[in-house]
Amino acid sequence: MDIRTCLLGTAASLACVSAAGAADAIVSAEPEPMEYVRVCDAYGEGYFYIPGTETCLKIGGYVRGEVAFGDPNGQDTYPGGGGDSLFTRSRLNLQMSTSSDTDYGVLGTYFEVEINRDDNNNAYETFKAGYVELSGFRVGYSDTLYTEFTGYAGNGINDYYYVDYGDFARNQLRYTYDTGSGFSFGFAIEDNDPTSDRVYDYDIAVDSYMPDLVAAAGYTAGDFMIRAAGGYDESMEEGAIKLRVDGKVGIVSLFAMGGWSTDGDRINNYALWEGDWAVWLGATADITEKAQINASINFDEGDDIEAALNVVYAIVPGLSITPELNYVNNMDEKAGPEAENWGGVIRIEREF
Repeated sequence: MDIRTCLLGTAASLACVSAAGAADAIVSAEPEPMEYVRVCDAYGEGYFYIPGTETCLKIGGYVRGEVAFGDPNGQDTYPGGGGDSLFTRSRLNLQMSTSSDTDYGVLGTYFEVEINRDDNNNAYETFKAGYVELSGFRVGYSDTLYTEFTGYAGNGINDYYYVDYGDFARNQLRYTYDTGSGFSFGFAIEDNDPTSDRVYDYDIAVDSYMPDLVAAAGYTAGDFMIRAAGGYDESMEEGAIKLRVDGKVGIVSLFAMGGWSTDGDRINNYALWEGDWAVWLGATADITEKAQINASINFDEGDDIEAALNVVYAIVPGLSITPELNYVNNMDEKAGPEAENWGGVIRIEREF
């Protein structure tokens, strides 16, 4: 056997070994591409895409602590309370909303809960809202259209005591539409919940399947806005109408809101004040980049007068402190000899 024959044999043997080794080789799989959380700015700040979907999610809320004092706010507002002793409360609020595009418009959801603890060792949770929206339709639990459309009574911590501008949260089906030219309107059917009426004779609410009805309309032009809403309480067979005007002059935003009840002798879901009419007035001034002053006054035909004045100061972005002064006067002295009361509250709040 010559050298050439030996070399050819050796090469063939090595080729066989290499082929066998290749057949048994372990090939590592390509790593899956990492999917980072993507920002979703189509529906406003704070939204991000839920990984693997085209649905945008936003999570927020706040944590706050409050200490209140004086006759309107202190412990003497509780049966057997301790005179003018302080009242303290802490709260955690969580909010979650989702949005996504569909062939029928934006599909959205909103969810809000609160957990509270006060100095009477009371711990309680509140389901504030939970609803689904699609192209102007809303179904679920939220503030009534009657209150939400016309807005709240200013930026006070205690924006009312007796002159109530509600009703508030209800199970409902509603539709709202904005024309894009300044006009908007809406209507809703709402759970009449007769036990929420705070009426004196609940027998009138028996054997009824009818809901409460709400309609609203408004017009906006720049800093000027006018809105109206009317609600019919089916259980009480009565209702109310509210009209509100908003405007802005320089750094000061102003509003005036009035309400009229179809029966001032008894309250209903949409007229929780005393008498035929009620008025709410308020102003907000952004005096610096960090400080805002809010003032409001409410009064009704039942001789109730309420006022609030506060300053909201942003310590750092997301953290604020709000001292507020409150005044309540029941001129008909239904509150007893101390019908005229002063009080206050200090709130520290972290929003996220």
